[in-house]
Amino acid sequence: MSINEKTPKNDARPVISSNRTDLVCILEMLDSLPIGRGAKIVDVSCGKGALVGELIRRGFDARGTRFDQELPPLEGVPVDGGVDVARGLPYPDASFDVVIMTDVIEHLEPHIAIVASLARVIKPGGWLILSTANVMRLDSRLAFFLSGLPKPKRRLMPLDAEASEERSYHNHPVWFPEMYYLLRQNGLELKRLGKSRVKAISRILYPLFFPLVATNTFFRLLVRERRYLRRRSRKPSLELNRQLMKWMLNRRMLIDDHLVMLAVKSDGPSVDR
Repeated sequence: MSINEKTPKNDARPVISSNRTDLVCILEMLDSLPIGRGAKIVDVSCGKGALVGELIRRGFDARGTRFDQELPPLEGVPVDGGVDVARGLPYPDASFDVVIMTDVIEHLEPHIAIVASLARVIKPGGWLILSTANVMRLDSRLAFFLSGLPKPKRRLMPLDAEASEERSYHNHPVWFPEMYYLLRQNGLELKRLGKSRVKAISRILYPLFFPLVATNTFFRLLVRERRYLRRRSRKPSLELNRQLMKWMLNRRMLIDDHLVMLAVKSDGPSVDR
């Protein structure tokens, strides 16, 4: 069923807007995976449940979680309330074929505990789809250079806000090299970056800055690292840095508003980028 098709009148579940390019990308990713209808999927911190509702319509065994236990139930969408992903998910190990988390991790810390919690409940050969505001894009990097502040989708927390409001803001944006490391540490191999909205400024900056970014990334990850290893009489082993450089110079990394990552746990089937 296309996300643009009308929902049956007797189906009260919320519908995904085609303007949410990151969610459209997630559905396209799911279509490409070697999983059958009936696969078990959890959408962590599912919000209003639009994605879970769409997954159920497509025949998946899907459910969501929400942090606030007092929120009203979502009609037609199974949701487990009171779930704090930073403290662990309330499911046994290897429970799901696919774990999804969209626009959540930039609100939370520590990332190390969150990624471990997500990875734990994925079956061997299963998949993680993680979406977050992309502060690695070139206009965000330029903003950081000029002001010392990155450009997440939502503002950083106002200094006069109450501490209880901290999770409402993007105070913990994802630094991709850290995320790449955490995925590897938890047995997850990054396979693809998905497509999301691209602003005009990003299209303008890309041809202007890509040569400089590529040259500096190559120097930082390969040339300088090789010198570091040789000075310490260690055999240079730079394959992991080469893999990281490939992702760091990916066009989507440099221009897309969202960073949509698809990773497989352990030795799952490969998916072409």
